[in-house]
Amino acid sequence: MYTTEKTKIVELCRKHTDLTEREIEIIVKKAHALDELAEIFDCDIFIDVPLTNSTASLVVYHVFPVTKKSLYKQSPVGQPALKMNEPGVWKVSRFGGSLKGYKAFTQENVFIRQNIHAITDGDKILGTYIMERAFHEATDEGENAEDDYMTMTAKLNNYIDDAIYFFDNSGKLIFQNDKADSFSNNISSENVYYNELFGEQVPYEELISNEDENFHTEIQLDDRFYMMKRVLLKDDKLKFAIILRDITQLKDKEAEIISKTEAIRETHHRIKNNLQTMASLLRMERRRTDSIEAKHILTDNMNRVLSIAATHDILARQLGDKVELSEVLKFIVNNIYRSYSLMDNIELTIDAEESIIVLSEVATSVSLIVNELVQNCYTHAFPEHREGKINVSMKKEKEEVVITVTDNGVGFSVHEVEGNSLGLFIVRNYVNEKLKGKIQFNRKKQGMEISFRFKEGFYNGV
Repeated sequence: MYTTEKTKIVELCRKHTDLTEREIEIIVKKAHALDELAEIFDCDIFIDVPLTNSTASLVVYHVFPVTKKSLYKQSPVGQPALKMNEPGVWKVSRFGGSLKGYKAFTQENVFIRQNIHAITDGDKILGTYIMERAFHEATDEGENAEDDYMTMTAKLNNYIDDAIYFFDNSGKLIFQNDKADSFSNNISSENVYYNELFGEQVPYEELISNEDENFHTEIQLDDRFYMMKRVLLKDDKLKFAIILRDITQLKDKEAEIISKTEAIRETHHRIKNNLQTMASLLRMERRRTDSIEAKHILTDNMNRVLSIAATHDILARQLGDKVELSEVLKFIVNNIYRSYSLMDNIELTIDAEESIIVLSEVATSVSLIVNELVQNCYTHAFPEHREGKINVSMKKEKEEVVITVTDNGVGFSVHEVEGNSLGLFIVRNYVNEKLKGKIQFNRKKQGMEISFRFKEGFYNGV
C-alpha cells in the first residue's frame, strides 16, 4: 500500500465518519494486510466504513485483482455503498459477523456476489472488508421454449456419438441409428442378426443369459475399441438394444495419462525439493542473525514454507490429487516440533488417526492454518520457559472435518492480538475464503482451544 492510499483512507475517515484516530489506524493496518492477500484470492477487495448519520457506507480502500479483470472500470474509492444496492454490507456493518455469497449491485450497476466480514475493535464494529466476484446469471430465455425443444429433439440424432442397434426376440436387427449405419456396409443390409455383428466378441446366448441389467463390456472391432452396453426392452417386438460407444481415444489416452502421471509426480517432487531448499536458506539466516525478533520471523516463515512442501511431498509419492489429511498433519506437527526443539519444556502431541481424504489444495490450506495456530502456541502460550502441552486433534462430524488446537498456557484475547497478528489474520481468511468453513476461539481457565471446521473438498474417506 502506497503512502498516498494510506493518506486517502485517513482523509476519508476523518471527513465522513466518527472513527477515532486509533480506530482509523486499525483500518489502515487492515488495508495493508489485504494487500498481502490480493495474490491469494485474486478478486476485487474493498474496505467500507459506515457514514455518519446514514445507512450507507463509504468505500475507503480498493485492491484490484492480480491476474483477473476487475469488475470496475473506475475505482469506487470515495463513493457511497448504498443499503439498497449492498444490503449485506449494511447488515454486517450494523450487526457484525460475516456473510458469504451475498447478492449486490456495484456503483456501476453490475450484479455481483460478496463475501463480507466485519472489522472490529473489541465489541465495536469499525467497518467491513468485502471480496467481490461476478455473479453470472442466464437471461436468454426464449419465448418459444417449447418450439425450441421440439426442434432440438428432431435434430438430436445428428449429435449422438453412440451407435444404437435394436434387435427382436430372435436376435434379428430391426433398426439402427445413423451412427451405426456408418460402421459397416453389412450392418445396413436386410436379415442381419446379432451374431453376425458382435457374436465373436459376446455370443448371443451369453448376452441373453446374463441377468445383470447393467451388463456392459469392452470389445474390439477391427482396430477400434468400444464400450458395449446391453439394454433390455419391455416390448412385444423388440427384445434388447445394443449401444456402442467408441473408446479408442480413451484407450490411447490411458498410456498417455500414465506417463503424464509420472511427470506430475516428478514435478511435485521437484517443487518439494525447491521449497525445502528455501527453508534451508531461511534456517541458515536464522543461525547467522543475533536478533531474537528476526529469529522468530525467520522461523515462522520457514515453517510456512515447509507446511506447503508437506502436501507436495505426499503427492510425489502417490497417484491422484487427493491426500490423506492425517499424514499431512503429522508431517506439520513433527516439523514444528523439530523447529522448536530447544523449547523442551513443551509437549506437542497429535490425535489424527481417522482416515480423511481431501483435495491437495485443501490439504495445503489446512497445513498453513495448523502451522500458524501451533506456532502461535509456542510463541505466546508459555512465557518464561514454563512447562505446557499443545495438542492437535482431527475428527469427522457428519459431513464436516473438525480440527482443534489446544494448549494449557496463559491464553490470550483474540480482540487484543488479532489486529497486530498476521498469523491469525491468515488463519481466519484461509478458513473463511479457502475452506468456506468456520472458526471458533474458546479461552479456557487454563489455555486456549481453537477449532475450525469445513466440508469443502472433503471426500469422507472415499
